[in-house]
Amino acid sequence: MGRLYQRPSQPMTLQIKPELASWERAGHPSQVRLSRFLDHVATLAEPVGAGVDGPLAIEMVVGLPENVTLIAGGRDLDNFLCPVAQRIGAGRLAAVFGRKVHAARSSLAVGPAVPQAGAPVPQFTTHMVGSYEHKAWKEELRDRLLAAHLVPADPGPVWMQVSLTTGPGRTWTNLWKPLLDSFGPVLGAGPAHPFSPYDDRIVDLGLHHAVDASLGHGVSIDAWWGVHGSPCARELGQ
Repeated sequence: MGRLYQRPSQPMTLQIKPELASWERAGHPSQVRLSRFLDHVATLAEPVGAGVDGPLAIEMVVGLPENVTLIAGGRDLDNFLCPVAQRIGAGRLAAVFGRKVHAARSSLAVGPAVPQAGAPVPQFTTHMVGSYEHKAWKEELRDRLLAAHLVPADPGPVWMQVSLTTGPGRTWTNLWKPLLDSFGPVLGAGPAHPFSPYDDRIVDLGLHHAVDASLGHGVSIDAWWGVHGSPCARELGQ
């Protein structure tokens, strides 16, 4: 089973609101806003990270206004977290957590990656080979989820924890989007868009990473999910 880590403590208040990943051209307003936000993240995270000898865990809590839904609107947690993880340095991170809450401010916590003991058996586990950049990789993962006859997450807000074990030298943050894009059998997806799941209803996300030299270019995936606030969530430290 993949390794899980504890959430870091001692959150620092963000003075600039979090920005989603942008695929627009350089100089586009969304890119400018994202760059400004990531510069702010770096000023908070780098001094803390410099004092830690070993891998880091981070958690970003995204505060949204009361009149904004937490479970729709395209505010995917992985799209908030990925630019932050890449700015801090994916190779330095063993765990990345994110939450969406109704709050006036957002926060960032950075600390040493502390392994968590006593996790329940994953609801889904598999080993993938090939390149995540090819559509066949996502199709294979989705087919395996369907073949497992899993119980989809109930409607409403959900939590999810995913542990990825890769060979050395992999940029594990690059796996996040194709992996979550394949989780329609769990999160739900429209029949015309099977690789656009309703992952914006994830309000609590944990992504964990371990390295196993024997895996080469393969990746082992362990996943847990459920209704936000459920007993299993508490067992996983949610």
